[in-house]
Amino acid sequence: MFSQWQCFRSTEVNEMPISTMLSGKLISIGTSLFVMLGSGHYDLNQNVQEQDIAVPATTQITSAMPVDSVPRSTTTSTKPAESTTSAYAENEQTDAVTLMAATISVSCIKLEWNGDADTEYTVTAIQNLNDDYVNNIYFAFKSNTLCYVTGLRENSEYTFELSDADGNLLASTVQRTEAVEVIEEFDYIDGWTNCFAYERASGLTRDPSYSAIQGAVPDPVTNTGIMRDEYGDYCCAMGTFFGYCGDRFLITLENGTQFTVKICDSKGDRWYHPFGGDGKCIVEFIHADEYLPDCVSFTGNYGSYNWYGLNFDNIQSIKKINHGTPIKY
Repeated sequence: MFSQWQCFRSTEVNEMPISTMLSGKLISIGTSLFVMLGSGHYDLNQNVQEQDIAVPATTQITSAMPVDSVPRSTTTSTKPAESTTSAYAENEQTDAVTLMAATISVSCIKLEWNGDADTEYTVTAIQNLNDDYVNNIYFAFKSNTLCYVTGLRENSEYTFELSDADGNLLASTVQRTEAVEVIEEFDYIDGWTNCFAYERASGLTRDPSYSAIQGAVPDPVTNTGIMRDEYGDYCCAMGTFFGYCGDRFLITLENGTQFTVKICDSKGDRWYHPFGGDGKCIVEFIHADEYLPDCVSFTGNYGSYNWYGLNFDNIQSIKKINHGTPIKY
């Protein structure tokens, strides 16, 4: 049994709760179509000044840890699965439904739509690829018309469908995650590398770090408080053996999770610094002041938790990459 962690940022935010029900995964070998199903309802009638619950699109979760003042996530595997799905209620009245998708990063696509007020819709994400990493997919709802689909894979194409409560297809669109251009690939570092420490953005007062962090904002997708730039990169500190301020990297973890980072501070002339005894901290995230989650402050490690599909594990590979196209969150 998998126990889902919830942890909260130290500052208050105005967000609405989500209650979720997930169902089983169907793997069709003949068509190479790997798909899952989950459903949820976006509660339009409550305001909870706490962080949203990260809801996984996977059948490996059978229960969720209850947290005070936050609705519980529950799961089931009784309904046959056909696709990766999340449902919620709309808040705007409109005659036509339009589903729009935009690439955020190598692992995230933003979905926006309109629809009838107080009507439940279903958003389906389908990946036509023989890829077990569909288990990493999450839905992060930020409003009744906005959902980030995370835990995706670099340069992968997904079909998104919007349906009503009766299963009628209302709209669909196809979108691909960011494709990166690799400049250099680094050797594998063995051992415990799921050690993602942190530092405050306000400490970067001198160039080149000060200039590198400019324009970055607290990540609006994961609720980690980590600063993120206009290319979808997480701001971090790394050793000069990898590169210098402004350099960009694709990080792939052993569980298949992928994300990009940009060096905004130096850890000195080394590959990593020791962490927790035998740990190796290669990537040290830079968080916004007052945005550090309490649980990370307690453990000292972002790697202990799953953040809306940013599910940390030991590092499998680090690749230096070119900059891509600026995005809008």
